[in-house]
Parts: sequence; structure tokens; C-alpha cells
Amino acid sequence: MMAVTIRKIAEKAGVSRGTVDKVLNNRYGVSDEVREQIQRIASELGYKPNLAGKALAYQKKRIKIGIIIVDKNDQVFQDIYKGARQAYLELRDFGLSVDFCLMDTDSVEEQVHCIDKFSESGISALVITPLNDTAIKNSLKRLNEAGIKIVTINTDIMDIDRLCFIGQDLEKSGRIAGFLMGKLLPDGGEVAVITGEDKYKALNERIVGFTDIIKEEYSNIKIVETVRNISNAMEAYEKTVKLFENYRNLKGVYITTAKHMAAIGKAIRSKKRYDLEYICNDTVPEIVHLINEKIVSFTITQDPFNQGYLPLKILFDYFFQNKMPELEHIYTNLEIVTKENLHH
Repeated sequence: MMAVTIRKIAEKAGVSRGTVDKVLNNRYGVSDEVREQIQRIASELGYKPNLAGKALAYQKKRIKIGIIIVDKNDQVFQDIYKGARQAYLELRDFGLSVDFCLMDTDSVEEQVHCIDKFSESGISALVITPLNDTAIKNSLKRLNEAGIKIVTINTDIMDIDRLCFIGQDLEKSGRIAGFLMGKLLPDGGEVAVITGEDKYKALNERIVGFTDIIKEEYSNIKIVETVRNISNAMEAYEKTVKLFENYRNLKGVYITTAKHMAAIGKAIRSKKRYDLEYICNDTVPEIVHLINEKIVSFTITQDPFNQGYLPLKILFDYFFQNKMPELEHIYTNLEIVTKENLHH
């Protein structure tokens, strides 16, 4: 069977070969209507891109991808970084160039600086855990305008044109936590939520899921307080201690974030609140300790390694095979972990 040529696609579509070339190589300057028509004809004719040829072309002018890792001291983001490094090692010989920006903190200012630095360095795509802030949105919109592709990981952001989001199904994670809490507390009672800063949209989505299922299924459980905007370890300790002091009849706590878990664990131990049911997220070292000590009943994982690994694979398919992600939301594995199935 003869290979399908760009000329053949151009003839059938009634456009120039240059226009077809732009579409097949994801370049700008073609209307959406014409782009869809050419992609449909290419698919009908069975067009297959010349991967070897593309790889050679990209080795001369490499596709550059920027990856921003939020808070390099956080275990979850360290695992994301490992996944991204692994994917890069597998793909680098195809003409893929990857630059990392490892943030020292999770400040909006530092993330804006990383985005702007990458924007000036000639990247074709950016992989980012976006903080939910207007300054971040504005910086990402400038990338949209420049034709730079964006993949969001771990947490998403609204009003940005991105290829896809890769991460946990966050509302589902919250609903699972609510379901587990309902089973742990068959007689109901007072529960609280401890969460992080509002700049992580992911945490709010977990709370929505948790709150919804408690309202729908467990009317005898009352959420008495949501402890918000914990930004450092001292605050985490003090706010958790205050929660225990304010609610003597508390029966359970859902903790949406693994950050500052050591400080929350310290508060549990100092107030000796071992009588409560605790449900967490992720398997950072402190949560593992609390599970082993039978203080935390369940934690819900989100597969951070694949949150780092999959974006480069998807971007490789996009640039080299003209293949769009199959879904807008690509959910990583979610696992309920107890003392019995802890992989540590």
C-alpha cells in the first residue's frame, strides 16, 4: 500500500500543501474549520506521520518543554519530578528537550517568575501545577496567545486553554473520604476538615466531594468546622490544637493535604486525640508513621509518579504523531491505603 502524501491530502481538501503541513505539524495560521477538515481527510486516507523523519528534524531543532515543579521539598512533588525525569530519559533521543524549574516554595511570585522565564526561553509546551491566582492565570494566558501548549498536573486552573489535566479525580477522592468516614462512624457525630491554602484548587475540590456525600448519605454526621489556609507548620500545629480544644466531642477529621502533616501529627500526639478517626491523602513519611501507629485509619493516594510521567508522553504524541490527548481530564490511579496494604 502506497504511503499517503501531503499532496494527496491537499488535493482532496482543496488547499495548498503548506496548509496541510501546518495542520499536520500543529502550527498556527489555519482556521479551525479547515484544520478539522484536513485532520478528518488525513485520518480517512490513513495518513501516518514519518516518525523517523520527524525525530531527525527535531534533533536539529529540538522541541523544548518546560516543567515547573511546585515546592521541591514536598514529597508528593518530589515523586512527580521522578516521573517526569523517567519519561524524559525515555524520550530524549527523539529530539525532546526538557528544562525543569524546581520551586523553592509554593509562592505565586516564584511561579510567575518560572513561567515568564520559560516563556522567554522558547518552549513549545509547559507542564505546570498551577496555583489558583490571577497573576498565574494572566501569565498562562500570555503563553496561550504565543501558541505554547499547556498541560496542568495535580491541580487544575479555570479559564486557561490547556491540552489536558493529569491528576487525581479530586471530587471522587473527597467522596471516597466521606464514604469511609460514614462507615467508620455508623452512629454519626461531629467531624472537621483540615485543609491547606485556597491557591490549590485541588483541595477545594476534595472538600466539595467530601461535603456532598456527607449531606447525601450520612445525615447523622455534622461537619462542624473547616480549618482553612494553613500556610506553615506552626500554623498547622496551632490550628489543629485549637480545633481539638474547641470541639471536645469531635469524632473524626478529614485532612485534604499531606503538607504540614508532621505538625498535625504532633498536635494529635500532644493533645492525645487518638480516639478520633483520621482520613488523609498520600503516603508521605509522617502519614505512614501515623498509619503504622494506628492513628490514621485510611489515606487516599493519587499516583504522583504518573502525574510527572504521563505529560511528556502525551506531549510527545502531540508533537510527533499529531495526536491530541484522548480525554480532557486524565485521572491517575487512586488507591485506599490502610495499615494492611501500605507499600512501605
